[in-house]
Amino acid sequence: MRVIRDVAYVKNRKRAASLTSVLGVALLGVAFWLSLSAGQDGRGVLLAYLPLLAGTVIFHFGMQQIAQWNRSPRNDNVLDALLRGLGEKYTLVHFVPAGKRVVQHVLVHPGGLLAVTMRELDGTVGYKDGRWSRARTGFGRLFGLGGPQLGNPTYDAESDVKALDALLAEHGHKVETDAVVAFVNPQITLNVEEPDFPVVNGDGLEPYVRSLPADPPLVPATRQAVVALLAQGNEAEPAKPVPARRPVKRRAA
Repeated sequence: MRVIRDVAYVKNRKRAASLTSVLGVALLGVAFWLSLSAGQDGRGVLLAYLPLLAGTVIFHFGMQQIAQWNRSPRNDNVLDALLRGLGEKYTLVHFVPAGKRVVQHVLVHPGGLLAVTMRELDGTVGYKDGRWSRARTGFGRLFGLGGPQLGNPTYDAESDVKALDALLAEHGHKVETDAVVAFVNPQITLNVEEPDFPVVNGDGLEPYVRSLPADPPLVPATRQAVVALLAQGNEAEPAKPVPARRPVKRRAA
């Protein structure tokens, strides 16, 4: 499997994450200074609430971004390792610019394009009647604000597919696109009922990809043209090895 990564995009996201967290700390410092310098009328304390609230939100957002971009291995490196057994007919492209959206991970395979919507959180995640949920304790909710978030994987997957379809249509390519939601943390338990997109854990991702049917009209020359479009001039690189993790029993519906 070939791996193509937009290294400049990763560097920019790392820089933005660090600056955001620093801004959050600065606002919290301003709030602390205002509270200390408040007069007896209490106006300084009231003014301190503005940077306090803004700083709290910005700081937690910055910590989420740092957790995503400044750690090793990043989610794109983890995905490289999970799919490293695929052959030369597969190309994994990270951070694909598609209109106003950046599709995080796109796998070009013999049947078309597969957008991989990754989540790295642990615990128990459920999906039923169109709603995602995550079971956490009170302390888990408090200390998990700076870690990976569940969000709405269905919305992200739909948005990725729409963005890829528009990009392909703009350049005259008729290629099938789909998405899969992958929860890659070994400490995950999935209780999923009738999802809009397939949902797998880390161990189930490669078998799912291998089960996808090939599309005979998608000849190698067409695949190469699509890869060139997605890569936007970035070159292929060898996948970075990720240490194997101890397998954990999971339950997925």
